[in-house]
Amino acid sequence: MSYHILHQFDEQWLADLRAREGKDKGKSFLSSFDNVGERKRRARFGSRESHYWGVIAAAILMATFALLFALDASRRAEVLQQRLDAVEKTVKSK
Repeated sequence: MSYHILHQFDEQWLADLRAREGKDKGKSFLSSFDNVGERKRRARFGSRESHYWGVIAAAILMATFALLFALDASRRAEVLQQRLDAVEKTVKSK
């Protein structure tokens, strides 16, 4: 019984291989490697796209930090100006 099942499996497998060979006629000898090249190209495109979005995210972060730094610098300049005015007032009053 198991011999019969294995024999049918082998026949079906060989038939599938022959059908696949018929489809691949006219293609290059190493068609499986062509598929690998396609996958590499897609992976490279995906990495470029992720690199592109990474650069955009980094630019947004840098702009945000620059804005926060500018706000902090203007606040510190105001505080420094107030301290300078206070020092000038004390010097003039003496």
